[in-house]
Amino acid sequence: MARNAEAILRHVFTDLDSTDLADLAAVAEPRHYPPDVVLCHEGAVEDIFYVMIEGRVAVTKRVDETTEQFLKHLGPGEFFGEIALVQRGPRTASVRTVEPTYLLEIHREAFLSVLSRSAPLAMRVMLGVTWRLRDSDQRALTELRRRNAELAQAYAELEEQERLRSEFLTTISHELRTPLTVAMGYLQLINSGFLPLAQSGDFLKIIAQNLDEVVQLVNNLLFLQEIEMITPQFELHTVDEIIFKALEGLGERAAESGLTLTTRIEGGLPQIKADHSGLVRAVRALLDNAIKFSPDGGEIVIHAYAQGDQVCIAVRDPGVGFPIERIDELFQPFKRIEAVDGHLFGGVGIGLPIARGLVQLHGGRIEAQSEPGHGSTFTIILPLAPE
Repeated sequence: MARNAEAILRHVFTDLDSTDLADLAAVAEPRHYPPDVVLCHEGAVEDIFYVMIEGRVAVTKRVDETTEQFLKHLGPGEFFGEIALVQRGPRTASVRTVEPTYLLEIHREAFLSVLSRSAPLAMRVMLGVTWRLRDSDQRALTELRRRNAELAQAYAELEEQERLRSEFLTTISHELRTPLTVAMGYLQLINSGFLPLAQSGDFLKIIAQNLDEVVQLVNNLLFLQEIEMITPQFELHTVDEIIFKALEGLGERAAESGLTLTTRIEGGLPQIKADHSGLVRAVRALLDNAIKFSPDGGEIVIHAYAQGDQVCIAVRDPGVGFPIERIDELFQPFKRIEAVDGHLFGGVGIGLPIARGLVQLHGGRIEAQSEPGHGSTFTIILPLAPE
């Protein structure tokens, strides 16, 4: 069974070598379950990670005190309960067998005992588990939204508004839960004393990155609510100054997705009267959007040029694109593209609304062009400063 367990775990922890897989397989326990057994109880604090070998289970989530919503079925090769390896927190869904099921089970304490033997192994496994947690969150969220949309068609406008409110809360909770869970998981691992002090720095860096995600999300939500109350501080600025400030720190992130950032700034562009931080934030939002929706790599071009009595800053990406009829929708808060051709996209849908609001404060507008599968171009159009 140990050799079979190694082969099964290889599909879950793809970065581990044979020695590491053998260590994990040694603490994995095979178990058979009949139909209609609840393996995970939503809201309960449990400590087992499951990998499917044979059979099928159903994943469900409570809608209210009396209603449970089906999310998906899982079969051989899939897994669930990974949050138990990261932290002692409540299950986020229930899992029940729907037919005779054969599983590999790894208990949290056994898992931590394996990690305590090797800091490099701990790093690789924790990175793998947290990546899977993020992917699982996105897929569960996409399924919840799809089913909520089907139900919403049967309701009148009042029920539709309630659904949107509920979807917003669900989205926010998932976007906050994942980085907070990851941060807590790493903190608990550090506090466990299993890691050498020299390894703690890498984990602290990951914790800081995840907490920064939370802070940025909260700040953006607050900013979106307060954007109409902002009093811009207009001064004369060059276009290239705005663009290069917006590009700061994005090169590494773009490179991770196989993207290059190219600037084409026409010579002799006049200065523009702008609120520096606001316009930089608007351009950066377009760049963030371009990187996010270009998962297959390529070139993102930032083109600045004059057009009559206006200055234009266009961001063209090689990404997934979107139907032209959805352009207006993408500028509405909390509306976003969730999945295209197997690519899942996170976020809450506030980057473009923030960009539009900031550009409108400058007396300008944003125009968009796109075609599914052939990328998009978002263009900020600003009036020239009066002479």
